[in-house]
Amino acid sequence: MTATAPTQTHKPCTTTPEGASDQATSGRGKHGYAAQSKTNRSAPTAPAGSVLGFALTWSLMITGLAGLQLFLKGEALSGRTLAVALMFLAGSFLGAIFARCFAGLICRWRKTPSARFASLFIGLSVGTAGLTAFIHYLHFSAYYAQWHGEFGSLHRLVEIIMTGASSAYIFTVQGMQLLLPWGLTLLFAAAWDYARSSRTT
Repeated sequence: MTATAPTQTHKPCTTTPEGASDQATSGRGKHGYAAQSKTNRSAPTAPAGSVLGFALTWSLMITGLAGLQLFLKGEALSGRTLAVALMFLAGSFLGAIFARCFAGLICRWRKTPSARFASLFIGLSVGTAGLTAFIHYLHFSAYYAQWHGEFGSLHRLVEIIMTGASSAYIFTVQGMQLLLPWGLTLLFAAAWDYARSSRTT
């Protein structure tokens, strides 16, 4: 009887050493943490887009409201109505940016909903009306500049003051009528939305 030697089969080792496994895991963890950190660091760029988005939305609503009021008054589409629409578009856009920056500055010290509401309400009303009136003044002044006196003279200064007063009166009487009363509803809605949100700017 012959004894048969036992055959031993060697299977290839497919396990990863513990050190290499830990290194791979820690490497993935580091890469994952780094990617997450980059994502978190890029988050503060969102408020700038939020401010521009708010300004664009507000300017379109105000311009649409002014255009609707002109249409209801029977104003035909002309160069004058287009100039009025562009004036409200630019003024409300810049006014909204001013309002969000003003509200963000106030909310650094007062973060209560009432303070957020009041800051945006004041900033948005003053910014929209003030900057739109200023653009109206620039247009008004450029039209009458050809009849103004010599630059630097006292007569020219008096004419500039009178032009500014006339521009403010015309805008108050005619321009503000295009925004009231529905403009106040939009103003309250924008301030209320900002007061209940968690935005910091």
